[in-house]
Amino acid sequence: MDGPGLANRIGYKVLGKDGTLGGGTGRPGIAWWAVFVLCTLFFLATLLPGALSLLYWHTARERADVSDGLLGLINNPHVFAWAGMLLMCAMWILEYTRRGSIGVSNKQQSFGSEIRLLPTWLHVAWFIGLTVLSGALIGLPWTMDWDFDVFFVWFLWAAIITPVNGAVLGSLVKKTCYARWYRRRAASSPNGRVVRTAQPFWRSYSYRWRFDLWICGAATLMVVTGALIWWNLAHLPADDFGDAEDIAEATLVTTVLLATGVPALVFGLWSCTQFWRSGEDIRTGESAT
Repeated sequence: MDGPGLANRIGYKVLGKDGTLGGGTGRPGIAWWAVFVLCTLFFLATLLPGALSLLYWHTARERADVSDGLLGLINNPHVFAWAGMLLMCAMWILEYTRRGSIGVSNKQQSFGSEIRLLPTWLHVAWFIGLTVLSGALIGLPWTMDWDFDVFFVWFLWAAIITPVNGAVLGSLVKKTCYARWYRRRAASSPNGRVVRTAQPFWRSYSYRWRFDLWICGAATLMVVTGALIWWNLAHLPADDFGDAEDIAEATLVTTVLLATGVPALVFGLWSCTQFWRSGEDIRTGESAT
């Protein structure tokens, strides 16, 4: 058998001698708070140029100059991509180890994890909050005679948050349906124990790779994008949208996005209800390497 790859060797090094990372105590440490503050400041800072533009427009009917200096740097998509990626990855790892732990998997030559699930009410609150936030990021620029360059980062955030929210919805369905299945099996078992039987396809699809959540996220982005283009076609004057060729192309894109995205979202949500077929505990996870 081949030895562990580079990613595995790095993982073993990070886990240290005890082979685990994180204790799942739920208490945020200093590093967690530091990265949380940095993430919050970065999010607010990247929204600041657009927020100033909206404020100036709705109060003085003037455009704010946000093209130079620090605000211009903040609105740079390259800064957004690199700084945002590093901060979000750090926050994800720290939050994961705050609520759970990561260690070497006993079943595969990979890494396994166990995490404390969010309460359902908080999960719903996250979904509603992200829905409102993504709607504001997309909708507020349309309240003024806006410049695309100013609000470019707003649309980048919306393009990230929208599929994440689709995955949040899928995760909520997944967790709720699994809990109901678990309670039914426990109630029908003589000793209250639930025996899980793994089906190889579903274990790979729903547990190891989480394809059900990826589909929910991608399909949500397709549906929202198609709906936005459709709304523009329905409400913008034809001269503002473009010529006849532009309208025909936009109509085709809208049709493809909605005709593909809606069934894909339905399928993704349905497949989230089948997690029990994986034979695994929903509180655990396994990496692909």
